[in-house]
Amino acid sequence: MKDKIKLPIEFFRRDKRRLLLLALAAVGLLFALMLPSGGKDSAKEGVTLSEYKAALEEELAEMCASIEGVGRCRVTVSFSAGESLQYKGSQLIGSTPPRVLGVSVVCEGAERDGVRSEISECMRALFDIGANRVSVMKMK
Repeated sequence: MKDKIKLPIEFFRRDKRRLLLLALAAVGLLFALMLPSGGKDSAKEGVTLSEYKAALEEELAEMCASIEGVGRCRVTVSFSAGESLQYKGSQLIGSTPPRVLGVSVVCEGAERDGVRSEISECMRALFDIGANRVSVMKMK
């Protein structure tokens, strides 16, 4: 019975698809939490693009650092444009976060091809961008 119980860390280390799914869910939740909820004052209550960018980069760095073989990590995200707001008359009814154009990851462990490949695959899946839009480099 004890052999069938897996620790959460072992559970995700053994199956990279589960880790990728968890990462997608975490970033999706981050997107959902950062969008204004609508209403008259939602533009004032929402986060700025720089706050959104910093929170996204921090979340991605934590996620990358959780990949086996990765140590300290820094992530930079570039966007196509700012947030787009949707109005109905004069009322803000929603917003769409900016589209990610590229991601740069600098981390310990990136000297290994497997680590670079896993990080790149994860970023491509999260943001639906090509391999030419993801850069993974080793940290000094």
